[in-house]
Amino acid sequence: MRMPSKVNTFSDSVIALFAPILEKLEKRDMTPHELLVEIKTKVSEISIFLDALDCLYKLGKVEIPEGTEVLRYVKKGDM
Repeated sequence: MRMPSKVNTFSDSVIALFAPILEKLEKRDMTPHELLVEIKTKVSEISIFLDALDCLYKLGKVEIPEGTEVLRYVKKGDM
């Protein structure tokens, strides 16, 4: 997982993708592919995109509703 450091700039880190991902998911649920297409200009590598999704899932910011293949933004009171 690429984190900001002396070697990796913030813009090349996994954390830099959190805001763009959450902004898109606040508007509507999306499949991972739809989301990638929407933010492709901000993604330098697919592995960083997947790491960002993993982190947001573990932080409880996104969920995958049962029986679907979409990502959903978790609103503050939904947890």
